Amino acid sequence: MSDRRTLVTAVKSVSIAAGLALLYVMLDFMIDVRPARIHDSYQFKLDGLPVDAAIILRQDNLSIVIIRRSPEVIKLLRESGGNLQDPHSGSSSQPDNAENSLRSIHPGYYVGYAIGTDLGCGLEAIENGLREICSQARYDFAGRALQGARQFENLAIPDYNFSNNFNILTIRP
Repeated sequence: MSDRRTLVTAVKSVSIAAGLALLYVMLDFMIDVRPARIHDSYQFKLDGLPVDAAIILRQDNLSIVIIRRSPEVIKLLRESGGNLQDPHSGSSSQPDNAENSLRSIHPGYYVGYAIGTDLGCGLEAIENGLREICSQARYDFAGRALQGARQFENLAIPDYNFSNNFNILTIRP
């Protein structure tokens, strides 16, 4: 009788553990497939942001790339244009206040969605730019698509603003 009771207890324990594991996987999946716009706005703290380096910020299902640009990089971006697919961002998505050669509301910062426009994959930082992980499509530090074998658009830019001292970024998707 004791062996039967031990077996029943073990089966119940395994069943409960399996149920909890299944619940965890289901909740994790449901959280990952939520639409990016579950809030009216998202805020990111920018303390200690390095210069001339792309940083990917994530909150819920929203991925943002931000680059704090040096005066040298700003000058290079303003002078470049020959190796860009859409130098004037005519077919790109950006708010009106970011329709300029640097594609930003402040020259010292680039803010864009961290999703490539070729295959829709994530981005990674490379020297002087960004690269889509799946297709290797490349973008400069203004999110502009560089010339390559395939045709794709500049990175999309959300509606955003900074706090007065540039330590908080607010995104409105």
